[in-house]
Amino acid sequence: MLRAAYYTGLRVVGVPALVRRLRDASVILCYHNVWPARNAPPGGDRAVHLLLDHFAEQLRWLARSYNVVPLRELVERLNRGRSLRGLAALTFDDGYAGVFEHAWPLLLELGLPATVFIVGGAADTGDPFWWDHPAVAERATPERRQEWLTALRGDREGIVSAVAAVAPPDLPPAQRPAGWDTIARAADAGLALGVHSATHRTLTELDDVELAAEITSSWEAIRSRTGTRPEFFAYPYGRWDARVRDAVRAAGYRGAVTLDYGLVHGHADPWALRRVNVPAAISQPAFEAWAAGLCPRRHPAG
Repeated sequence: MLRAAYYTGLRVVGVPALVRRLRDASVILCYHNVWPARNAPPGGDRAVHLLLDHFAEQLRWLARSYNVVPLRELVERLNRGRSLRGLAALTFDDGYAGVFEHAWPLLLELGLPATVFIVGGAADTGDPFWWDHPAVAERATPERRQEWLTALRGDREGIVSAVAAVAPPDLPPAQRPAGWDTIARAADAGLALGVHSATHRTLTELDDVELAAEITSSWEAIRSRTGTRPEFFAYPYGRWDARVRDAVRAAGYRGAVTLDYGLVHGHADPWALRRVNVPAAISQPAFEAWAAGLCPRRHPAG
């Protein structure tokens, strides 16, 4: 209640709007899925499934308040030392079918560009992500999640088998990864694609050979299945270090995005770009404040 009042108060006195005008910085927003129903999915990690009505409200506000540009343009301005004030870029991690079925039509309607980061193996199989498994979500705690992302290296099969020895859940299509045909049609219509690794494992826990495969094989799959050449990479779980960052740069990407909270200033590293991760339960006043760089948290979200 106090937090809601805090963000509402900031909005009433115009602090987010003032900060947007004064700061020479841009914001890269990170979404995951867009859910069409009035209620969140019955199981899984509900924080990644944003209701369509709330997403539409956020988009319309962004269109009024920012110059929403492709991620490529934002990075080009950064590299050339141009002003970043008032810019926003939209990104989606994981490649959920809900993004293509519900977010993309709205983006087209409003004329807003976006980038979707694809997990190559998920597009191949359509298997649900482990955090959407109801039994896994029920057992998830910060301590267990840390163990799953380190000792089990964020591996889907390892996490599910260790936590829930049951059949895969029968999830609705919008809660599953999109297939290649859906992804290719959206790319043909102008949706930018990026790489989110091959299997969504924790890159910092992999050896050099595994790391190289995660970085390059999904790029090759996207090129062969859609005809596009991805230019940007998103670190799974937002986890990266100098070794991972250097490997992504050496692979030829123009940049990479993290889940470290923050705005993009002129001194930003193009291969470690900060983003504002948008949780499903965020209120509109809080969303406006976070987008302006007024979130009190400063630790990685992944």
